[in-house]
Amino acid sequence: MTENQATNKVTYWHPSAGSIISGVIQGSGISHDLLYDEQKTLFLQEDNGEVVGVDLNRYLIHSLKQHNAVLGDLITVTFHGKEQKNNGRSFNRYTLLLEKVI
Repeated sequence: MTENQATNKVTYWHPSAGSIISGVIQGSGISHDLLYDEQKTLFLQEDNGEVVGVDLNRYLIHSLKQHNAVLGDLITVTFHGKEQKNNGRSFNRYTLLLEKVI
C-alpha cells in the first residue's frame, strides 16, 4: 500500500493517554508538511477491516526495526501520555508489542 493509495481510505489515530490500537501491518508512508518535516506513518488494518494511520516517533520506528516488523505482522501500540525528561524536554511515551507472522 503506498501513501497515495492509503490516504484516501484511512483514518488517523489521535491517541489520548491510555489509548491502545492493534492491527495488522498493511504498509507505511511518508507525508510532507510545510510546517513540519517528514512524518512517517504506519498503516494498520484493525479487526473491523478499517485501515488506520499511526504516526511514528523515533521510539516506535526503533521498536519496529528491533522486532524486524514486516507486512502482515500484528502489532499493539499503547500511548501512555506525555512525559518529561530530567532536562525538561517532553516526549510521548509509547509501548509496542509485536506478534510475528508464522
